[in-house]
Amino acid sequence: MKIKHVIIFVILLVLGNFLRLFIEDHNIPDIKINEEISYQKENAQKENDLSKTKEKFDINSVGYDELLKLGFPKSKAEKLVNFRDEIGIISDMEELKNISKFGEAGIKQAKKYLFVDKEKIKNPEENYNGRTYTVFNINDADEERLKMIGFTKKEIKKLLPEINKGNIRSNIDLEKIIGSEKYEKIEKRIKFSE
Repeated sequence: MKIKHVIIFVILLVLGNFLRLFIEDHNIPDIKINEEISYQKENAQKENDLSKTKEKFDINSVGYDELLKLGFPKSKAEKLVNFRDEIGIISDMEELKNISKFGEAGIKQAKKYLFVDKEKIKNPEENYNGRTYTVFNINDADEERLKMIGFTKKEIKKLLPEINKGNIRSNIDLEKIIGSEKYEKIEKRIKFSE
């Protein structure tokens, strides 16, 4: 009697396993990989990553999103765009040294992907949607503003006492302090009275 129960139990186990396998075979979802979607995803990633491009972008018209796609960190992209918005037109890549905490790495990356379009900056209002060089009153400038304009620490050290005394009333006064070569570089960004 015991053997009969064991045999029936084993037969039920075997039938149960076959039934389970049969049910599972019919419940497997049919999965198809759509190669077109995979291809579209790869293309979208390539379109969003401009860091491998040989093309250079005009520093005065490149957008924040494009800078990110070029591999700039958010902080560097923000600083560059904010600097450009405040200074107006960037006329030389060397002006990037005037961006606070932009660093050599930021400048190197900018030089790799960006350029100054010398033809467009000749007529910036027309070529950059009305944007032009921002002109700063030298007598209202603080240390940070002077650095942004392009003065070195040494020049700022000479300028601040003269600004505080009100001794800079014309281009001649400023030129005496900083020299004619430096004055020629920054004259388009300076005014002397409101």
